[in-house]
Amino acid sequence: MEPPLKHATVSFTGRLATVSREEACRLVREAGGEPCSGVSRQTSLLVVGMGGWPLLPDGGVASKLKRAEELRRRGSGIRILSEEAFLELLGRKHLPQTAVPKTHPAKEVCQQLGISPEALERWEQFGLIHPVEGLYDFQDLVSLRTIAELVERGVRPEVIAQSLQSLTSILPTIERPLAQLRILAENPKALHVDLGGALMAPNGQLLINFGDTPRPHAAIVPLKPVPSDGEWFEYGQACEEAEEYEEAVVAYRRAIAMSSQFPAAWFNLGNALRMLDQLEGAAKAYKEATRQDATMAPAWYNLADVQEEQGKVADAVESLQAALKASPAYADAHFNLALCYEKLQRWRDARHHWEAYLKVDGSSQWAKIARRHLAGH
Repeated sequence: MEPPLKHATVSFTGRLATVSREEACRLVREAGGEPCSGVSRQTSLLVVGMGGWPLLPDGGVASKLKRAEELRRRGSGIRILSEEAFLELLGRKHLPQTAVPKTHPAKEVCQQLGISPEALERWEQFGLIHPVEGLYDFQDLVSLRTIAELVERGVRPEVIAQSLQSLTSILPTIERPLAQLRILAENPKALHVDLGGALMAPNGQLLINFGDTPRPHAAIVPLKPVPSDGEWFEYGQACEEAEEYEEAVVAYRRAIAMSSQFPAAWFNLGNALRMLDQLEGAAKAYKEATRQDATMAPAWYNLADVQEEQGKVADAVESLQAALKASPAYADAHFNLALCYEKLQRWRDARHHWEAYLKVDGSSQWAKIARRHLAGH
């Protein structure tokens, strides 16, 4: 039997609830795939962890998931799966069988509840709804109606997802909280559960009530060790791994304050800032990394990616040229440089880099795209 992830490149976003990152990476390799840290054209699968949703501080979707969705819109075959679906794919976990048959098709559900197909798909990716062969049951409809009502009250769907997943770790016997519990919106960024005389915040952190009466605005006490002076870089890496990007930024800045000549810290700082959509700060960090180490091809490449996103295509060309000077066989740099040259209508230069890309990668789905571009010149 062929391994389920043969030749697949797998990335993770959000905290995993059922296995550690190390264990997940081991499972990927055993299934014939290769884990990777970012999301690029070479990524085959993005797994969304169920222990902490991949969100920005404002509740928005973080960069890995946005990048994957952007690649899908461009024609990539990248798949986005919940952690549960990922484990099921590997034969490690099976969804419990429901006694109630699922009979409602997606189109009917969307029409009845006024939900867009895109929203329904995202909630499925996050593991909030579990259709069987594209069909839903009554509890699914109740859950979706609850989500729709919360959204109408100003609660972002991503915030709902985050709170619900945290809730399942606190009340493990509750299989479908949206259908089985009364979920209240204290404010657009805070959900609570009515437990009959008390309110519980489903955040998974230590919740301390000051006073005899439970209060929605209880203090949240973080329980994290503070690193020693020489460990800030490693701490930043750990925060990145946990997708706590704001803490990672603080950690890398502390590491840089102790040793300003630290290109790896500047590079990682740029990555963390980019995950927070702070493009200008990310660009400055990447530039400093390349100033300190001009041979750091990934820093040049990431800088170019930010510059292109900012509309600075000519600057992106220069950065990609520097990346290729540092690493002539850098396939992704050839690919992006060809695209940039096309935007600048420099067709001959674009053709040169499409051909260079195909010499490095001649068989992937992106090679097919490169050939289509070549055929158009």
